Amino acid sequence: MDVLFDSPVVRVRQPGKILPTQAKYEIFGDKRNRLASVAETDRRTRLQMLKAALPTAPPTDARILTVTDADDQPILVLTRHPDGRLAEVHRPEGELVGRILATGTTRHYSLTDEQDQVVGTVVGELSLKHFHVTGPSKARIAQVSKTWAGPVKEWLTPADNYKVAFSGSAPEPVRTLIVMTTIVLDLALYE
Repeated sequence: MDVLFDSPVVRVRQPGKILPTQAKYEIFGDKRNRLASVAETDRRTRLQMLKAALPTAPPTDARILTVTDADDQPILVLTRHPDGRLAEVHRPEGELVGRILATGTTRHYSLTDEQDQVVGTVVGELSLKHFHVTGPSKARIAQVSKTWAGPVKEWLTPADNYKVAFSGSAPEPVRTLIVMTTIVLDLALYE
């Protein structure tokens, strides 16, 4: 399996829109080169967006996002299940890469590979802006941080920016799952 996000620092940016009808993200390497784009396959109406913001019944549909490389070729499919606790990452052909599972609260996640073996654990601070990722040996392999997006973007849009800094060895599939976790976090906590 190729290393998709082989940069020591990966930045995930969400374009700023006042009422976005489709989740979109751009993923950049440490040299500001675009590594991938992520876009939700289905657009939602503004009415659906407003209803989703209200604390009513839980959503009934899965959210499916397609990850494309710098040449706009599909490389991954991220599916966030309706309960919001499980997300799966597949190759376009359907092969499972791994799962991201909320274990307890929205501060704790387990990353598993295609054979359901735990390859990483994500634990967030109480502020829900900094998350530490450890491998199976409990050694820290990455940190995910929500970063300041600027006053206009922060105050007028729901868009966010994230930084993933790898501090240790993070082979595939855990490296890909860590980057996809930033999108799952954004959908769960800030969308």
